[in-house]
Amino acid sequence: LLKKSREEAEAAAATYATYGYTGAVSSPSATAVTVTVTTTSTILFQFDCSGAKSLGVVPDGGGGKALTWFRGYKWYGGFEYRRSTGGNLNVINVVDVDDYVKGVLPYEMSPAWPLEALKAQAVCARTYALLQTKHRDSYRFDVCTTTDCQVYQGANQASALTDRAVEETAGMAAMYGGKYAETYYYASNGGASESSENVWSMPLPYLVGKEDPYEGTISIPDYVYTMTYSYSQLSALLKSKGYSIGTVSSAYVSRTTPTGNVAEITFRDTAGKTVVITKEACRSVLETKSMRFTITGGGSATGWFVNPSGESLSGLGDAYTISGKGLVGLFGSGSGYVITSSGVSPLSQGVGSSGSGDGITITGTGWGHGVGMSQYGAKAMAEQGYTYEDILHFYYTGITLDQVR
Repeated sequence: LLKKSREEAEAAAATYATYGYTGAVSSPSATAVTVTVTTTSTILFQFDCSGAKSLGVVPDGGGGKALTWFRGYKWYGGFEYRRSTGGNLNVINVVDVDDYVKGVLPYEMSPAWPLEALKAQAVCARTYALLQTKHRDSYRFDVCTTTDCQVYQGANQASALTDRAVEETAGMAAMYGGKYAETYYYASNGGASESSENVWSMPLPYLVGKEDPYEGTISIPDYVYTMTYSYSQLSALLKSKGYSIGTVSSAYVSRTTPTGNVAEITFRDTAGKTVVITKEACRSVLETKSMRFTITGGGSATGWFVNPSGESLSGLGDAYTISGKGLVGLFGSGSGYVITSSGVSPLSQGVGSSGSGDGITITGTGWGHGVGMSQYGAKAMAEQGYTYEDILHFYYTGITLDQVR
């Protein structure tokens, strides 16, 4: 029995004792959960199991599926309110996996996109949710609601088409070797996806980089991007992210992956010290949109740049070339060509230089880490008549699609 004060509670306990009821008066601990009338202090219910159990609320759907409003969004399922440490409440939505996917799909892919693309995204979102456990030990939930997992904001933006995509793939997951595949996805790869070990660390046989012939067939907003950094900005940026370097004097892509994405960047300061960053750090440190970009600049506009050093030559008289037959010889005079991730270009004085000598220019394509499924690539494939199975088998090498629920 809940009373406003200890005195009232003790008086009530004495009254009920005359009817044979016994009990003890106690104050709620730091782990208590109090339910009040919205915007008031009127207490409806108080719950306290010292953090060992949580308060659960299951809405009554009246024979159908209930939708509960919470902070401006509506959700399927019930809610668990955890306050195990005495801190803030963790509000956990306990929901069927397909209803959960209905709350992910319209936020991770445009509800107006083709059905087959939406179905591919639904399978990715479902598989990702079934696999994830990283928050379970600390917080006792499977997936969060942000891009740290995947965006989940309930049923507000769900449409008949997005719900149909979930329902027509209900229970379907991407598998490899009898286990859930790690179905990573991103907006666009800029022309080629990337193998997982070239971005993160672990090689996964179904996350294999490949040229993407589909993205280029449709219009993608902000597909090409350009960024510039002065050397002073680069110096400050590297230091802010924990790298020990002086004043940067050059920066260049020192290694690419077999699909032409950036694998390594080398920075050199005025004292000759170098800092090398690899894999996803190439994107996160320079804050680029993708892993697919080139760097120009980094020296005088009157030289030819030499890989992998990033230094330049004022003339080509002493430069050597190696042919496809393995022959090495002096470059001499005549036309020369350079091969980049963007294709073949004539070698001219100042190749790789911004001309200012005071910084670099980054030019790239795509948006995201590039591992797994390109969402715009899925859209392009769907518009060309491919099914969601075709899409998933293209972006995830060797997977199977199985009913798991």
